[in-house]
Amino acid sequence: MSYLKDKAQAFLMARMGKTASVIASEYIANNLLAITLQLPDALKWRSCQHLKFEVDKSNCRDYTVAAWDAARQQATLLIATGHDGAGSNWARQLQPGDTTLYVGPGGGFHQPTASTHLVCIGDASAVGHFTSLHLRKGAGQQLHTLICHHQPLPEQLLHMPVTTLLNYTSGVIEWLTKHELPLQDTTFYVAGQVRLVVQTRKLLKQLGATQIKPAGFWE
Repeated sequence: MSYLKDKAQAFLMARMGKTASVIASEYIANNLLAITLQLPDALKWRSCQHLKFEVDKSNCRDYTVAAWDAARQQATLLIATGHDGAGSNWARQLQPGDTTLYVGPGGGFHQPTASTHLVCIGDASAVGHFTSLHLRKGAGQQLHTLICHHQPLPEQLLHMPVTTLLNYTSGVIEWLTKHELPLQDTTFYVAGQVRLVVQTRKLLKQLGATQIKPAGFWE
């Protein structure tokens, strides 16, 4: 099955792949890399869209377009690199002037709702996903981002306020208890590791939340 998947991805890239050029690559937090790419074509950008990249000859990975500069046709990716894997290894070695193949965009199903409060909960792999929501929210909406991480993150990432949760489940409960948001006017976006997403969705339902939008990225 894996062999067939690899062959299908190779065929997809060979037939439909476009070439992006790396403009910049820099760490904006511990193990969080911001990569700016020059794309050959404009995107009809929406929150939570992703591009599929060929990270090596047998692997492709999807990464959210965290920010889009329409005037320059430049996309910014935020990639968590704190683990060994085909995607993180690829991201770490990218340098300005390099090129990479991609297809897309895909996804874009999660958009800011009409709720007054938007609460994003996840791990470091979801920061780009949440940043794209922050950039598309309404002027009167409040977006809160809670990130489970092993050490404190900056209080802002690409101008998005961030709260680091060192103790995940208890941290979520404590934050929600402290802020007392009206659950009928709050939408939760939960993203990152699949197990974490499932557990968080279950926890939020137990606490009375009804508007929950989950997205599992990795096992």
